[in-house]
Order: sequence, then structure tokens, then C-alpha cells
Amino acid sequence: MLIRGLSRQSQKAIKHSWQTKRLFYAVDTGYIQPSVRKEYHRITKNALQNLGPIIERPGDRLQKLNWRPKKFKDKGYHVLLCPPSEKVMLFYGKNLDNWCKEVMKEIKMYTDRPVVVREKPIRSLRTTTDTIWDALKDTYCLVTFNSIAATESLLFGTPAIALAPNAATVLCNTKISEIEHLNRPTVDEIESFARHLSYCQFNRLEMQNGLAWSILNEGS
Repeated sequence: MLIRGLSRQSQKAIKHSWQTKRLFYAVDTGYIQPSVRKEYHRITKNALQNLGPIIERPGDRLQKLNWRPKKFKDKGYHVLLCPPSEKVMLFYGKNLDNWCKEVMKEIKMYTDRPVVVREKPIRSLRTTTDTIWDALKDTYCLVTFNSIAATESLLFGTPAIALAPNAATVLCNTKISEIEHLNRPTVDEIESFARHLSYCQFNRLEMQNGLAWSILNEGS
């Protein structure tokens, strides 16, 4: 089964596949885009995001994405809280408002840093005048549920805390109690992570010509 996004029908199909142990491939926005256009789409076998481990890959696909490694910074002023969407919370059986209140309360238990809440802008804004990269410039740490914002934060050189399994989990923190003791991967570790992710996402041509299918089923 091939499932795109997290609409109500997609959620139903994913949960059914998990319950019946049916093989499925989940398709959604790619981890790294070479431009403001959504050219690449992540495809994950039996999960919503690639959960690792990091597979050592060549840099050929990463070179096409206009990405450059950034050294992790040991600075930043505020905590950037990126709440998930309503549909994500629905999928995990949580209430978005309650989640935000609980997380905000917990953050304040472990740090006195100010918290900036960034609700996800519409795509036309978040790819032009209100990008995640702009939001990360003065950020000490990003906190989210399972958004790819955690992955984007790591790729930008900013520590992240992801409270639910996602692609960033292999390198970021997973508990708010760790907020003053954050993981700061090396440039080599982040570049290896980025190369790995470049093999977890595909453009339309690569889906049509069989390359995506081949990579996704390596060793099967």
C-alpha cells in the first residue's frame, strides 16, 4: 500500500497496516529541498519517517540539494517551540492545546530561557519571508513533537528536542529535562546524516524510473 500524507483516510490506512502487519510506504514532504519548490518527497517503509540507523552513503545525491554543513553553535537566546499540526495530534490521539500547555510548563521547569512559539505558516510564507531558517537564527534549541523541523534544525546547526520518534531522533535529544545538556553533533556526523536523508527522499522522475523502489528495497 502507498499512502500519502496524514488525511483522515491516510491515518486510517496506516493504522490498519500496522494492526494487520501489512507492508506500506508512507509518502510526505522531503527532508531537504534544493529550492523553495517541493521537489523531493520522503518515502518510508512501514513508518512515517525514517527512524535510522544512519546508513553511510556517498555524497552524490546530497550535492544536488544545495546543502552545506554548518558547525553546531553553542549560543542562541530563546527556545523555539514548534507545535505539530492538528492532524498529527489526531493521529496520535492527543489534544494540541493541551500538548502545548504541558510542554510549555515542562520547559519552564528546566530552563529560564524565553520560549518563542512558532506555529507552522502557510507554505507560501514558510518558503519565502517566514522560513524556518530565519526563525532558527537566534535559537538556542528547537522543541517539537515529531515535525521535520527537528531535522531542519539539526541541518542548520541548532540543537533540537523531538518528543516523538522522527528522523532527527538518531542525533537529537528526546527529553525536555535535557534542555540544558544538549547533543551537539560534529560536522561529520551531520554531513553523514544529511547524506543518509538524501537517500530517503526522491523526486517524481526517480519514482517513475524505479530508482526510489530500488533504494527503498535494498537487501530485501
